[in-house]
Amino acid sequence: MAGVIEAGRVAEPAREVPVAHVTDVLVVGGGIAGVMAAIASGRSGAPTLLVERFGSLGGTGTSAMMNLFYVPYAASRGLVRELLDRLIARGGAIPGEFVVYDPELYKITALEMLAEAQVKILLHTLVSDVVMEGKILRGIVVENKSGRQAILSRVTVDATGDADVAARAGAPYVKGREEDGKMRPMTLIFRMGGVDVRRLVEHVRTHLDDFSPDPLQCMLDLEHHMVRIFGFFKLVEEAKARGELWPDCYYFRVESVMPERGVLTVNATRVYGVDGTSAEDLSRAEIETRHQMIQLAAFARKYIPGFERSFILDSASTIGVRETRRVRGEYVMTEDDILAGRHYDDVVGVDANQQNPRQQGGHPPDGKEGGPQDAEARRLVARMFVYEIPYRCLVPAEVDGLLVAGRCLSVDHHADVYTRNQGTAMASGVAAGVAAALAARAGVPPRQVDVRAVQARLRDLGADLDLLRRLGPSPERLA
Repeated sequence: MAGVIEAGRVAEPAREVPVAHVTDVLVVGGGIAGVMAAIASGRSGAPTLLVERFGSLGGTGTSAMMNLFYVPYAASRGLVRELLDRLIARGGAIPGEFVVYDPELYKITALEMLAEAQVKILLHTLVSDVVMEGKILRGIVVENKSGRQAILSRVTVDATGDADVAARAGAPYVKGREEDGKMRPMTLIFRMGGVDVRRLVEHVRTHLDDFSPDPLQCMLDLEHHMVRIFGFFKLVEEAKARGELWPDCYYFRVESVMPERGVLTVNATRVYGVDGTSAEDLSRAEIETRHQMIQLAAFARKYIPGFERSFILDSASTIGVRETRRVRGEYVMTEDDILAGRHYDDVVGVDANQQNPRQQGGHPPDGKEGGPQDAEARRLVARMFVYEIPYRCLVPAEVDGLLVAGRCLSVDHHADVYTRNQGTAMASGVAAGVAAALAARAGVPPRQVDVRAVQARLRDLGADLDLLRRLGPSPERLA
C-alpha cells in the first residue's frame, strides 16, 4: 500500500502482518554459525526454523567464497567434525592444518544435515523488523516473495553476523573499534582456474624473502594439498609503480588451493572506511573490489609464474564483511582474557586461532595491511591461542528471548581478531542452538537456562569443553 509523502518521509499506514510460522527456536542467518545452531537445536528436540536471506546456506563460506575453515582437522570435534567428515567422504574437503572445501558440496551437505535434524528452512527471506513484548523478543517480521510476514518463536538465535535482530530488538552493541567506530576492511573473494600450482609453489620456494615468514600464512605442502601463499611484495610494488595496481594494494594472497584442479582462491581485494550495515557502503565496496579483481587477475597472469594461462573462474556473490556490530552481553570478552587462557564456569565452546598478540592484526581498519611498515605481514610468526567462550557472551543485555552466535558475540575489537573466524562461529552456533532448545523446552529466558544442562548436552554432541584445561593457553599445535 502506498504511503503519504511528507517532508522527505513516507508515512506508512498501520497494517496487520500475517503470522506465517510459529516455532520453538528461530535461527536467523544461514552462515556456519546459524547452520550449526539450527542443527544443534533440532537434534536437541526443539522444533526449529532457519531463515536465510540468500538462496543457499553457508554465508561467508559460500556466498562470500571464503571456503577455508581455520580449524585444524585433527582438533575438530562433535558436529564440526561430522560436517568435515561428510565433506571429505564426498571428495569435497581437504583435511589438514586448515580445511579447504568445495563450497557447492558444502551447501548440499548442510542441507542434508539440517533435514536429518528436522529443521525447516526458509530461504530468500530478509529480516525487516522484530516483534517485541516489552523487553522480550517474541519473533521477527520478514520480507520475501510472499510479502511481509511475521515469524513467532520462543527463543531466537541471531546468527546474522551483523547482529541485525539484536540491534532492532534494542540490545546494546558496539560497531567497529571502540574508540572511533572504524571497522575492518571488506573483501571480494574470487577464484582463478587454469593455474599451474606446482610451478607457482616452485617460484615461492626459490623467492622466500618476498613472502610472509609465518608458516601458516605461507604453506607449500603440495603432497597434502596444504597450499597458502601470502606475499609477492616486490612484484606488487613494481606493478604499482607502473600504475597496474591501486595505491593501497601491498600484496597478493592465494588460499583454498585445489592443486589437482588448478583452482585457487584470491583473497587480496580491500576497501577501507566502509560500514557493512550501510547499503551505500556495501554497494561502493562491491563496485570497487570488482575493479580491483580485474587488476589482480591481470597482474597474476603477467608476472606470477604458474598463472600464465589462468582466468577468473568465478567471484563471490556478495562482498565479505569482517566486522560490524558486536552485542554487549552479560560479559564482554577481551584479548587479555584470550592471552591469559582464562577459564569460565559457563564455558560453552573452545576455539583456537593463530595471532600475533598486541598487534594491529586481523585486517586493521587503518589500512596499509601487508605494507613495509606491517611487521605482522613482513616479519612476525603468529602463535596459536586456545580460548574458551563463556555462555554470557551469547546473552545480550537488556533483551530476553534472544541469543547471538558468530562474529556478533559480546567481545571487544581486539578479541574480535581471534573470535570472528569460522571456528568460533561454529562453536558458538552449536552452543546457542543447544541453549535455545533447552530454554524453549523449560519455558525460561535464555539468560536463566541451566548452563550445566547446556554443557552436558554439548558434551553429548561431542563438544570438547575441556580442551584448554588440558593443553594450556598457548600450545604450538593442536591434535
